[in-house]
Amino acid sequence: MTRQHRRLAPARHSDEQDYPARLGRVRFVLLTTYRVSGHPVATAVWVVPYGDHIAVLTNANSGKVRRLQHNKAVTLVPCDPRGKPNPMALPISGHADIRADQDAVDEIWRLIRRKYAVEYGVLRVLGWLKPALRRWDDPQVALLITPED
Repeated sequence: MTRQHRRLAPARHSDEQDYPARLGRVRFVLLTTYRVSGHPVATAVWVVPYGDHIAVLTNANSGKVRRLQHNKAVTLVPCDPRGKPNPMALPISGHADIRADQDAVDEIWRLIRRKYAVEYGVLRVLGWLKPALRRWDDPQVALLITPED
């Protein structure tokens, strides 16, 4: 069992309220959004705590944004970098609000660069070498996820 998996083992009594905040501190989270048909679509994402929310950045024209415009329901669960969910962790349901506010996007980018310094640096170098990987050049939006009680 990895350190991340131990940290997010199923919540117990007093830990239940803190679980969403702890989820915002893990390295990778599987974000599940839902198509109009109700079919779930899961994507591994970087997350940061942002006030009472868990924040995710994505391109404004991504499938996640299109799906959230129809259905704001989401599910989050810790995962590995390839998107394999942690079987020991509890999924969290919530709803996501799309924010195109540039100040919020810039603040979340700052938090992401601090939390994911190595990964971010590697992606910048890869984007410089292969511009097709440079997804951050497109307009970005913030997804502010509010866990349900």
